[in-house]
Amino acid sequence: MMGILGVIILLILVAIGVSFFIAADHQTKIYEELEYENCELSNEQAEQIRQAKRNFSKPYTNMTITATVLCILSAVPLLCGVFFTKTLNGSQMDHLMPGLVAGTLVLVAIGVFFFIKSNITMDSYNILLQTDDYTPQKKNGRRIMNKYAAIYWLTATMLYLGYSFLTNNWEHNWIIWPIAGILYGIIEKVLSLKNNDIAPK
Repeated sequence: MMGILGVIILLILVAIGVSFFIAADHQTKIYEELEYENCELSNEQAEQIRQAKRNFSKPYTNMTITATVLCILSAVPLLCGVFFTKTLNGSQMDHLMPGLVAGTLVLVAIGVFFFIKSNITMDSYNILLQTDDYTPQKKNGRRIMNKYAAIYWLTATMLYLGYSFLTNNWEHNWIIWPIAGILYGIIEKVLSLKNNDIAPK
């Protein structure tokens, strides 16, 4: 009975999460082109954004430190279970472990929240100012890769499925995905370097 209740709660949380993802995607879709196109700002607008970025620098650092510390400490609840192995029997440990796992997931969730919140805000400033990972060269490389991203990942999927079905070696073929991800980044970087001439003088 409790297992069914757990599944119901899980499905409710998944439904809520998916609705948030869809709503967020709809709201940010109109700004997506800024990641690939050059931003034309007046001197006054650029200075305002630079000032806002400087003001956000300290909160960004604090949130990044907090997120890092929380992710490191997230293992503590699970490790604390070791102290109870000699004092609790198997049934009691079975009841304790879900609580410890929940504590770990809560710490990870809070840490990830701070990571995402701080980086989204900082990336927004960088996109508008065209700095760090969003210089004109890198935007151009990202724009080129975005045109062929669907073909690239469909090809990777085809290779993965084809090779896996032919060799029946599913437990090892997952290595294709990290290789494809790293190769994607390398190609994008190469395209960015080849387009250095588009940078404003």
